[in-house]
Amino acid sequence: MPFHRRIASLAVGALLVCLAAVADARLVRFEVEQREVVAHGRSFGAVGPYEKLTGRAWFEADPADPRNARVTDLGNAVLNDAGRVGFSADLVILKPVDMAKAAGTLFLEVNNRGRKIAFGRLHDTSSVANMNDPMSPDDFGNGFLMVRGYVIAWVGWGADIAPGDHRLTVDFPIAQDERGQPLTERILVEFGDRHFQGEAPTTLPLSGSPTFRSFPVVTTRKDAAEAELWIAESDSPRPEGSEIPPGQRVPDDRWAFAHCPDGWPGTPSDTDICLRDGFRNDRNYRLFYRASHSPVMGLGYLTTRDFIAWLRHGISDDAGHRNPVPGLKNVLCLGISSSGMYLRDFLYQGFNEDEQGRRVCDGMHVHGAGVQKLFLNYRFAQPNPFSQQHRERHVPDTNFPHQYGVRGDPRTRVPDGIMKRPSSDPKLIHSDSSNEYWQFRASLTGTTEGGRMDLGESPRVRRYLLSSLQHGSFRGDAPHHGIGDRQCEQPSNPVHPGPLLRALTVALDEWVTAGTPPPDTRVPRVADDTLVPPDALDLPAIPGLTFRARFNGSGERDFGPRVRGNAGVIDHLLPFTIYPHRVLVPQVDAIIGHEIAGIRHPSVDVPIATYLGWNTRTPEFGGDDLCDLLGAMIPLPRSVEEAAERNDPRQSLKSLYGDHDGYVRRFTASVRTLESDRLLLPEDASALIREAQESNVLR
Repeated sequence: MPFHRRIASLAVGALLVCLAAVADARLVRFEVEQREVVAHGRSFGAVGPYEKLTGRAWFEADPADPRNARVTDLGNAVLNDAGRVGFSADLVILKPVDMAKAAGTLFLEVNNRGRKIAFGRLHDTSSVANMNDPMSPDDFGNGFLMVRGYVIAWVGWGADIAPGDHRLTVDFPIAQDERGQPLTERILVEFGDRHFQGEAPTTLPLSGSPTFRSFPVVTTRKDAAEAELWIAESDSPRPEGSEIPPGQRVPDDRWAFAHCPDGWPGTPSDTDICLRDGFRNDRNYRLFYRASHSPVMGLGYLTTRDFIAWLRHGISDDAGHRNPVPGLKNVLCLGISSSGMYLRDFLYQGFNEDEQGRRVCDGMHVHGAGVQKLFLNYRFAQPNPFSQQHRERHVPDTNFPHQYGVRGDPRTRVPDGIMKRPSSDPKLIHSDSSNEYWQFRASLTGTTEGGRMDLGESPRVRRYLLSSLQHGSFRGDAPHHGIGDRQCEQPSNPVHPGPLLRALTVALDEWVTAGTPPPDTRVPRVADDTLVPPDALDLPAIPGLTFRARFNGSGERDFGPRVRGNAGVIDHLLPFTIYPHRVLVPQVDAIIGHEIAGIRHPSVDVPIATYLGWNTRTPEFGGDDLCDLLGAMIPLPRSVEEAAERNDPRQSLKSLYGDHDGYVRRFTASVRTLESDRLLLPEDASALIREAQESNVLR
């Protein structure tokens, strides 16, 4: 063959390989069902108006591919004619109408239980905004991500999400045995006050909520279903530890697999439970039963992986539908709370590389996840529950590895880490509020399991504590007392993290796109005594505040021989503790009670109240235990006289600042320091100072 023909042949072959690689991204069909210009055509800075694309994506996965074989039960799914497993997911994309003005960056938020929640943190949208189906100008708040020209996207991943309220859903195959029958397992589901919403219901779906799909019981006969119901006051022992109190068994004649909204006995149901005496807000309930119809839940990692891969590298799908956002150069991925746990597990299990080994997320922001990973890549997985000090502590979430960097397992000495694939690991920012140290064992992201020593960190990771803040809130929301406005002893913490999270988003973007390192890690440490056991907290004796040093105990646990690497099939529904972890929390100052280390929001650094990342339950909801993910706010006394009258040891506003102008001067200095450290954006710095000037503090 002549030389020039050989070159042409090689070029054609290379093109075919390239096109095959694009096709192998495994998104096979992409359909836009609705395209709408949002916010009445509002222009988001120089980028102009945005449009929303709503539709669905269809995928295929080859079980023989090693990058797919990590999905539990993928080999137990029915294959299509191509020998692959088919599945689909809802999708939403927000893009500039004029893609020539886009920044070339995809910002993917891992949805939280089918919901879009990033705007509540980054756009300062209110709690009444329609974030799940944003259309009006108010739904987009300050438009932060859109002003930056990002293509913003969401894709479904949770097979437990029921349709409704614009939640993102999926259609995954059911795991089957060799006879083509759905696999069954004995499972554990739990019910607590978050399912009761302050009421005393007599009946609940087996999932706990109608917004989540239930795993049906194989039969409503309790003996044949191997079913037991247990009740406990709390899932935590006294004193705190890694063990879980067993509670007491509920007699079989007091409950049934039935739907009984009007009371006992109701109608037999394979997806509901009926409790003759009703559920109580100060009790937790554990139901064991043999379940059927488990979707291949781990496919929820492939929807994210292959959706991003196609948007970034694909030209058109198998049906000729064109990629609506061509030209993407970088991908930033955000996960908040359980979605942050998703990203930690997504990384750990190797899903941040597509089938061609290409990196999926170039940058990741894991926020509010603590040390925990997600209960997803399991048979009969339940990604909705999350472990807290009071409840749902049976969830598999904290087994080794805990840190991002690779180190030896303390028990087996085998090296492991969440980030162990240098060619595909992202640049990563991990931020936690104070609450995650108490509830999600965040100290273990940076210490040994015994809590005696700080560990080094990968140069690709930065970690930050948002000091003295609670797990989440909406800007402008009035403080409240939790469920029914009566769950927590103190009003909730209203300090909104938006300004800090926006600065970290820009820092991650600049790290990925320009190589500019973000600010240094700011977390409490064992070495400088800013990370301590909960009972060593220097908390002032604030009148009316109950503090029992409760925290979510942790330990390395054995879930059975079929669980490995946070995946598999759970046999030990009540896991055995192999060894305990030592959980630590951020130390506070003895004057106000604010955490010393981390990034201190100006409202924390220059306070008008003591802000805590934790709260305590009222007796109706379980007493001295921690009050879910809520923090607390206790206003400072205005004067020395008021402090003396209340027997309050904290400094008064007048002793701290003198007058309103003194408060504004101190607040402004705090803002400017954070701005110079690249932990506040200039526009947020100006807005915060203006709010301080317009406040009524000491007027």
